[in-house]
Amino acid sequence: MRAPTDVLPRRRLWSLLLLLAAALAATTAVVVPQAAAAPPPTELRFGSFAPVNATKYQSLRFADNGRTFFVAGQWRCQIGPQPGSVACSGRPATAPPRTRGVAITNDLNGPSWVPPGTTYRFGSQAGFRAPVLKVGQRITVANTVCAVPRRNVVSCATNNRAFMLSRGWHKFYYPKGDRRHSANPAPKYLPARLR
Repeated sequence: MRAPTDVLPRRRLWSLLLLLAAALAATTAVVVPQAAAAPPPTELRFGSFAPVNATKYQSLRFADNGRTFFVAGQWRCQIGPQPGSVACSGRPATAPPRTRGVAITNDLNGPSWVPPGTTYRFGSQAGFRAPVLKVGQRITVANTVCAVPRRNVVSCATNNRAFMLSRGWHKFYYPKGDRRHSANPAPKYLPARLR
């Protein structure tokens, strides 16, 4: 027969083990699984758009420096000449006043509004007539892709940055923590699916 003093430590050991198990169970229950990344909006699902032959959109004129041009509704856009550079002229309702357009430069800066009075140039400098990129089509040049998801809507993306433009709103995408871009509008100005 064991002495009563041996029973007390065993009870304490079991109590301690039960307390530890309960704490572990509570900790495990509180851990929240990471949410799956939200799928990109339809405007940025470029695989769903029909590709076009980009060479038909590229100006071979010296003054245009190898840029590719297209028209998408009210938007006049250009890709290049450096990889990761894309710009569209025009101003959605959510852009600052007198904005000339938006640009991503070398996949390092932007999307940023192009204000008036800058030296930034939109369109061909040699008179190249930009072909129309139709609804449902996409164009890819190096690491830049643009598409026309709907009438008067254009979306463009580089490896790390993207923009979507419509008459009534704009939406910019950029790396987390980045400071080299213009702001998005307040959520109330965006379609519910983009808020």
